[in-house]
Amino acid sequence: MPKNILPVKLHEIREGVVTDVMHNGMGVILVDDYPVKLVDAFLGEKIKYELTQVDRLSAFGQVFQVLEPSPERIQANKDYLLEAGVAPYVNLSYQGQLRLKKWQVEKAFAAVGLDTIAVADTIGTTHPTHYRNKTVVPMKYQNGKLTTGFFDRKDKVTIVPMEDYFVNDREIDAAIGMVRDILDAHQVTVYDDATQKGDMRYIMVRRGYYSQEVMVVLVSHSPALADEEPIAQEIAAKVPGIQSIILNHNPRQTNQQLTGDNRTLWGADAIHDTLLGRDFVIGPNSFYQVNPETTEVLYELAAQKGELQGSDTIIDAYSGIGTIGLSVADKVQRVLGVEVVERAVADAKINMVANQIKNAEFVAADAPTQMQAWKDAGLKPDVVFVDPPRRGLTEELMDAVTYMKPDRFVYVSCNPVTMARDTTYMLEHGYALKGAIQPLDQFPQTAHIEAVALFVPQAMATK
Repeated sequence: MPKNILPVKLHEIREGVVTDVMHNGMGVILVDDYPVKLVDAFLGEKIKYELTQVDRLSAFGQVFQVLEPSPERIQANKDYLLEAGVAPYVNLSYQGQLRLKKWQVEKAFAAVGLDTIAVADTIGTTHPTHYRNKTVVPMKYQNGKLTTGFFDRKDKVTIVPMEDYFVNDREIDAAIGMVRDILDAHQVTVYDDATQKGDMRYIMVRRGYYSQEVMVVLVSHSPALADEEPIAQEIAAKVPGIQSIILNHNPRQTNQQLTGDNRTLWGADAIHDTLLGRDFVIGPNSFYQVNPETTEVLYELAAQKGELQGSDTIIDAYSGIGTIGLSVADKVQRVLGVEVVERAVADAKINMVANQIKNAEFVAADAPTQMQAWKDAGLKPDVVFVDPPRRGLTEELMDAVTYMKPDRFVYVSCNPVTMARDTTYMLEHGYALKGAIQPLDQFPQTAHIEAVALFVPQAMATK
C-alpha cells in the first residue's frame, strides 16, 4: 500500500485486538502496522471502535463496544475520569494494573535490546485510590458557576467538573470545593489565555499524610486579588487542618503552574510532614513525592538496594529537599547532596537542621559539574543515588558516575523508557545490573510507574 494511502477513514467503525498499551495508558490496535490509539482499552481485548481523528502517522478512536473484555476489566462507573485523562486504568482491576505495569517495564527494556533482564513483580499499595497528598487544579466559569476539575482531553477547553478526583486524599478534594465556592462567592475573575485578562489560574492544595497539615495556594496571573484578605480569612475558617494560605503570582505565558513568587496571605509559609521518621518542611514549590505510603517503601527499597554500610559516603544526585539523603543519613558516615534548584537546597538544609543531622551537606549546582568537582578533589563515594525527572539522566551525569566509580549506583526512575536507555549506556561504560529491576506502583489508576535498579562495576558483578 502506498504510504500516502491510509488504511483507515475518519468516522469508520472497525474491530480489532489491542496489542500494546502506551506510556499514557492508551491502548493500541494496529491496522496494517498503522496505530489506532484508544482510551479505556487493555491488552488482548477485542474492541469495536469509531475513528475520531486520523492523520498520516496514527489515529485516535472512540471505544464503541468491548466485544471480548480482558478478564481483569472492571466497571468503575467513573467515565468522567477517562474524559479528563485523570485515571486511564480506572476500569482495570488493581492486580491487573500491577501486572500491566510490570509488562510496560519489560517492554521498555526489550525495546533497547535488553529483553533478558529480569523484572520483578510490581510492588503494590494497600490504598490504590485517594492517595495523593497534593493536587493543582484549573478552574473556569461554566453555566454561570466557577467550576473545578480537569480539562476534557478531547477539546482542551471544557472543564470536566469533579468533586471526587479518585486519586487525591479525600480531604484535599473537599478543600478544593470549599476554596472554589469561596472564590465563586467573591466573584473572582479567571485568567483567559485568549484575552489575557482575569486573575485566578489554579488552586493547589497540599496535605501532610502524617501531620494532616493543609496548605492552600491560590495561583494568580495578577500580583494581588480583589478581596484577598477576606478570601483568606474565609478559607482559614472553613478548611480543616489549614496551616498556610499562599498567593503565588504567575504572569507567565507558559504551561508552568507555579512560579517562585509566593506571598503568605494567612498562617505559616510552609507545612510539615514526616517521612521514615524524619520531619520535612514543605513549601509551595517543594518537590515532595505525592504518594507518602509508597514513598517510604520506595526509599527503604533504594536503601536496601544500596547495601548501605556505616562507613559509606553517599551522593544523592537530584537531591531535591533532601528526602533520600536525609532518610538514610543514620545508616552511613557521610551524605552529599547536589541539586540545581537553589530553593530546594535551602529546604534541604532546613530539613537537615530540623532533624539534627550533622553528617550531611547539600550543594546548589548542576549535578554532573559538581560530581566532576568532587572527583577532582579526590572524593570517591561508595554509593550514588539518582532520582531524575522523566527525561532521565544526561550522558554527562552518567560519565561523572563512571569516572567516580562508586561500588553501588542506585537508579530510581519514574520513566522506564528513559531508564532502559540509560541502562544501555551504563552497561556499555563499565557497569552491570545486580539483581532484578524492581517496579513499584507510586501512581495507582495511572500509567505511571516507578522502578529501582542497582548497578555495580562489571568486575564486582562476577564476584
